[in-house]
Amino acid sequence: MSPKPEAGEDGAERIRKMVREYLDTMEEARDRASLARDYYDGKQWTREEIATLKQRGQPPIVFNRIKRKVDSILGVERNRRTDPKAYPRTPRDEQSADIVTQALRFVSDQTRLNNIFSGAFECGMIEGAGAAEVIMDGPEDIRVNLIPWDEFIFDPRSSRHDFSDARYLGVLKWMDADDAIALYPDKGKEIEAGITGSEKAFVADQSVDDKPSSGTWIDRKRRRVQVCQLYYKQGAEHNYAVVVGSTLVMDGPSYYRDEKGKTVCPIEAFSAYVDRENCRYGVVHDMRGPQDEINHRRSKAVHFLHSRRVMAQQGAVADVGQAKREIARPDGWVEVVDPQAVQVLDTAQETTGNLNMLQEAKAEIDLLGPNNALQGKGTEGESGRAIIAQQQAGLAELAPLYDRFNDFKLRVYRATWARIKQFWKAPKWVRITDDEQATQFIGLNQVQVDPMTGQPMVQNAVAQMDVDVILETGPDTVTLQSEEFEQLAQIMPQLAALPPPYALALIEASSLPAQRKKKMTELLSGGGEQSPEAQAMAQKQAQMQERAAMAEIATKESSAALNMAKAQNEGALAQSNIELERERMTAEQVKAQGETAIKAQELQIKQQELQFKLAELDLKRAELGLKQQELAANVEMERERSALTERMADKQSIAEDNRAKREALRSQGFEVSEGEDVSGVNMAEVMSGLSSSLAGLGDGMRALADAQSKPKRVVRDPQTGRVVGTE
Repeated sequence: MSPKPEAGEDGAERIRKMVREYLDTMEEARDRASLARDYYDGKQWTREEIATLKQRGQPPIVFNRIKRKVDSILGVERNRRTDPKAYPRTPRDEQSADIVTQALRFVSDQTRLNNIFSGAFECGMIEGAGAAEVIMDGPEDIRVNLIPWDEFIFDPRSSRHDFSDARYLGVLKWMDADDAIALYPDKGKEIEAGITGSEKAFVADQSVDDKPSSGTWIDRKRRRVQVCQLYYKQGAEHNYAVVVGSTLVMDGPSYYRDEKGKTVCPIEAFSAYVDRENCRYGVVHDMRGPQDEINHRRSKAVHFLHSRRVMAQQGAVADVGQAKREIARPDGWVEVVDPQAVQVLDTAQETTGNLNMLQEAKAEIDLLGPNNALQGKGTEGESGRAIIAQQQAGLAELAPLYDRFNDFKLRVYRATWARIKQFWKAPKWVRITDDEQATQFIGLNQVQVDPMTGQPMVQNAVAQMDVDVILETGPDTVTLQSEEFEQLAQIMPQLAALPPPYALALIEASSLPAQRKKKMTELLSGGGEQSPEAQAMAQKQAQMQERAAMAEIATKESSAALNMAKAQNEGALAQSNIELERERMTAEQVKAQGETAIKAQELQIKQQELQFKLAELDLKRAELGLKQQELAANVEMERERSALTERMADKQSIAEDNRAKREALRSQGFEVSEGEDVSGVNMAEVMSGLSSSLAGLGDGMRALADAQSKPKRVVRDPQTGRVVGTE
């Protein structure tokens, strides 16, 4: 039942409430579906991850194995396409079953139904749900529309794969306002008023495709509206409602009915998987984890191969930034103060482990879906029986998916027949063969004159075909004529070897169409009454054929015994061949194990040689360090010797200066002892004092004589003892 309307609630708001229920409840599932489509399209890194990788200098590598695996599943569906076929439950319905088959195949060709099925199957495998609607496009033209996954809405409480328990199904999409008004001209004024008015429309889901930036049901700036077409249950019947923006365009019983005359929903859907929260998802959901591991590990491995990790003591290099840039280069040159303080770490082991885990992730995706044999890969040299067994094993894993999809196709065919029965009222011709000489047609609803009564009658009245038929799927052939030819080619050798009564019985028991059976029966019976001579001749011929048949049976029995003995011998030979093949495989396995052991030893020897080379390199590095230390010591000794030489030269210069000052002081009459330090004496002041004394020579020779006769004394600094002057 649909939600009951609340007090004061209009029809548009009731439909909105159902849509809002779906959008709010299925938000996580729609995000998951969008992510699955992104993974299929190769968008497998988030923006945050890409920004982080750019900071590291790590490439965001994508090896899209999901797309290849999903395409293989879709390819199996295309290779297993089938055509609709109706089988009667009673002999009276044979002709009606042929008409149903021919009409369904006519509509399938006109609507290109196989492409619709493939599109729905793709949505089911990727996003999790595929849907199509079987509607009328005019009085008699049947149209089957594929509903994109992001426009398909349904009851979120539905938990069945075929949506048979859904209270409502529908389509939600954006349209230009002019297109919507042209589609519903009777409500054009109300739609226009809703666009130009000030009514507040509720917010739509952000995952709905082709949405305006405002996120509402009405985009007044761009003149676009969101249109909802919804089929919902009202008791045992189905109603159809359309909401354009804020306007309820229509709300009433559904146009479409089933064979019993009840209103139905023309939308048929299926889902690949359903979790316990009723969220639909496809096969991509299970592949995302291994795909992420493949991308991350491959990106990390490439980053390891182009990067180096260095451990060094503080101050080991003069410029850390320059050292990092040089180390990253293949021809980098780094000068270090102490080579022992810098060490390049080996990442080969981490890279190898990363690549091993990468292989496991690839194998995990390869195990999902069709195996290599089903895809025609890796089966070279194997027997046909082995290939068939592997293909059957690959199909067994996909059997639930194809069963749900085949049930979806069956429901679409039945809905198509319901549309034919309901709307095909006028006379119509349907082409049933592609005969090169004469194209054959079958007439539906054809008015003819009854030869018995002379009254007009309708032949092959579709509306009155209240027959009990079972819709199944047959081989995907171009025409019914090709199917009939295959069946006739199988039974003709048997017809030629049987008497007419047995041949007629075989034709009657075959699955040929009723008209073809009638023609074959007329041909075998001679087309009318036979004369007594002809009957006697036919009886003798039948007796002779019966004797020949008995002889042939005896021959076949002896041949069968011979074939059985031959088969037993061939079985024994095959068993011996199997034993020989098993022994050969065992020997090859032992050989392979030996080769593996030899390769492992060679690898170990190479690793030891590499270790020896690394040790030799470390020894050379140590010798280079010792030489550098010796060179630094020699440089330091030379520097100290130069400094000592400079100091000795300075001392010698000071001593010479002291000697010259002492001689000058003595020449002036100062008492200076030998070796005394007179570097602090200012000779200019001494000479100035002498000049002043000489200037007073005019005072008299007596004062000069007295001055010369007085003893002179040197003045010294009381703390240091150095000469600072005279008196």
